[in-house]
Amino acid sequence: MNWLNPYEADLIDVFTEAENRVGAFPAPFNEIGIEYLHRFHPFREGSSKNYICYLLPFWLKHIALERDEACKRMALSNIFVMLHFFIQDDLMDEPPAKWKTQLALDHLIQLQYMELYRPLFPAESSFWTYFGQYVTEWATSVSDENERDAFFIQPTQIAHKASPVKLASTGLLLLSGREELVPEMSGLIDQVLITLQMADDRADWREDLQSGSANSLLSFIRQERRMNSASGLTVQEVESSIHVRGCLRRYAQIAEQRHERLRTSGTQAMQLIAFHDYLTQSLLSEAVRIERDKNRLLQGGFSYWLSKNGK
Repeated sequence: MNWLNPYEADLIDVFTEAENRVGAFPAPFNEIGIEYLHRFHPFREGSSKNYICYLLPFWLKHIALERDEACKRMALSNIFVMLHFFIQDDLMDEPPAKWKTQLALDHLIQLQYMELYRPLFPAESSFWTYFGQYVTEWATSVSDENERDAFFIQPTQIAHKASPVKLASTGLLLLSGREELVPEMSGLIDQVLITLQMADDRADWREDLQSGSANSLLSFIRQERRMNSASGLTVQEVESSIHVRGCLRRYAQIAEQRHERLRTSGTQAMQLIAFHDYLTQSLLSEAVRIERDKNRLLQGGFSYWLSKNGK
């Protein structure tokens, strides 16, 4: 994976610095913070891999013409931005029993990325205007995501759930004096974030169905079944759509079509495009696996058992 492997040493350095900073929090927030950080560490088993959050500056290094140190600084900042907004999401979705502790930890995390940004971007920098824009996009997206079918009506609204990610790319471009590239790059990142949300929604549809959270795969299934956005789906209906009706293949083809547009767009951000290809292929491969299993079942139970057991 050329969008990950060349940067493993850089990521180790960045996450080590993040651990050092969190470890300096007053007790008990140092231990709680380290535990929370490790939930998203890219090289820890079982962690959530939010690659775009901390790899984005490295993917754009050749465009911004910035030094490794600037990329690491923006990646480190974005780790704390990521932690902050994930805590916000957790508190909104299902407040934990110790929500006061989480809220206090969140303020300490906010201090970190603000301390990292201030020396780089003076008060008059347009960075702070973009900062306000991305936070507003996030707030708007998460506050009304259940009010309308954004996946079909306004797909970028789905991307805006992760708008603060763009602080890394925009900050790097501003540091290099290439602000004219910000709109194009932000639009490109939004397209990648839509597919990233599609991949997450494919993995999380059961939890989202139970909690009533917005989910693009469930929206897609409702449309195919000609149900309105307020209609309830059962687990059985979703499983039938996925495993019998083959909806996951058609869902993945939306990402595939998006990838073709990005691939032929002429952008120089090829590692970002490679990451989008990885997301697209993960959706397609899951759809192919389901179709293969279905065909084997149609051939007979014994044939299916042989395919699963390698006999």
